[in-house]
Amino acid sequence: MSLIDKPQKETVRFPDNRRDSSVGEMTEITLGLTNQRRVAVPQRLNPRWKELGWALLYISPALLIFLVFTYFPFIRSVWLSFYVTTPTGEPARFNDVKYYSRILNLDGSGRDEYLKSILTTVQFSLMVVPLGIITALALAVLATAKVRIIGVFRTIFTSSVAISVASASVIWSLIYTPTIKVTQWLVDLLHLKSESLLNDASTALLAVAFMTVWSALGFNFIITLSGIQAIPQDLYESGRIDGANGWTGFRYITLPLLTPTLMFLFIISTIQCFQAFTQFNVMIGNEGPDNSTNVMVYSLFTAFWKDNRYGFASAISVVLFAILIILTVIQYRVLDKRVHYQ
Repeated sequence: MSLIDKPQKETVRFPDNRRDSSVGEMTEITLGLTNQRRVAVPQRLNPRWKELGWALLYISPALLIFLVFTYFPFIRSVWLSFYVTTPTGEPARFNDVKYYSRILNLDGSGRDEYLKSILTTVQFSLMVVPLGIITALALAVLATAKVRIIGVFRTIFTSSVAISVASASVIWSLIYTPTIKVTQWLVDLLHLKSESLLNDASTALLAVAFMTVWSALGFNFIITLSGIQAIPQDLYESGRIDGANGWTGFRYITLPLLTPTLMFLFIISTIQCFQAFTQFNVMIGNEGPDNSTNVMVYSLFTAFWKDNRYGFASAISVVLFAILIILTVIQYRVLDKRVHYQ
């Protein structure tokens, strides 16, 4: 009998004079044979565990890359933020949470340049995010107009995608220089004493913010236009029957159904603003006039590459990460209540 066959009860025969007295023994032998066959039957692997194994096998290259270039550096940054490091980046002395107290101006030193860098980053985000999304939304609505040359305008609106932030920074630096005579009228209008919009503390951050809006306009426009085109046309036809035309149709049909896309752009744009560095480094190259453009990432860059304070730079990066996590959660909780999902 094969081990994979279904277990069956076997009868063990004894002589007539032992049949009555050996019933218990016969039962034990029968159960023993049955249990032995049950143990020998191979168990099949759960399909869910099998699928999980194949999934882990397929994503293992990506997981390895994330472990080496993302998770391990982050864990090491958290670890180094509690130590004073050597010039080679190795921990030398435990520093407790003094770096974090220094960043948040809780150490009693009165030096608040790092806390101001956080506030400057928040101010920069408030300049860029609303203006960028509103501009992209307005251009996307215009791009849905049914005219012959609308494709040309769509290409113009998306042209900033093909230009890197570094290249755009160089271009706008030349535009902001009055010697080019492009912004001389603006300098005269604002009665600025400096030779460039980037050299005045009252306009430097605003100038970089405007350039950032232009640089991100192409991406925001494409995402917003895709969201508008994904709205079913039947809703617009039904709205026109009820008298929802023009602004009314935009307010009660387009805008509510576009809220998931706008929430995505709002969160992504905020993260990009807090991570902005290239435009500040290329257009200004320092903390700016009166530290007016000293954002968090530039402070991190200065502490790491110029001052070689690896532990302090790690603490800044951890604070930046914590701020982004908190802002993302708050934005999602607040905006998700106002999002209309189809």
